[in-house]
Amino acid sequence: MRIFRFRHRRRSGPQALPGHEVVRLHGDLDTRSAKATGQRLVRLIDAGPIVLEVDLTDVKHLSPDGCQALFSALRAARARGTRLVITHANDRALSILREIGLSRALSNGNSDAR
Repeated sequence: MRIFRFRHRRRSGPQALPGHEVVRLHGDLDTRSAKATGQRLVRLIDAGPIVLEVDLTDVKHLSPDGCQALFSALRAARARGTRLVITHANDRALSILREIGLSRALSNGNSDAR
């Protein structure tokens, strides 16, 4: 099992638009990693981006407990007026996002899951 890693925008990829921050999560997002990941996402949102995109391409496992990190980010984003976007979730992760209600929470505000 890979250790969960948190990366703030790859340097080798194209630059995002001004005010648009991209975070690419890697590994497993579960009980062990949710708290630290949530705290990092909240710190990024507190920095004031207009949009925070959370890319789940390389997340191998997303547990319902791991979704707590995303709920923390969503609360902070709404409080700050930041749009939270979750992208590239695999089918299993999308199922978890729907099951736990995060997809609905994202679609009811200024945020979304793609």
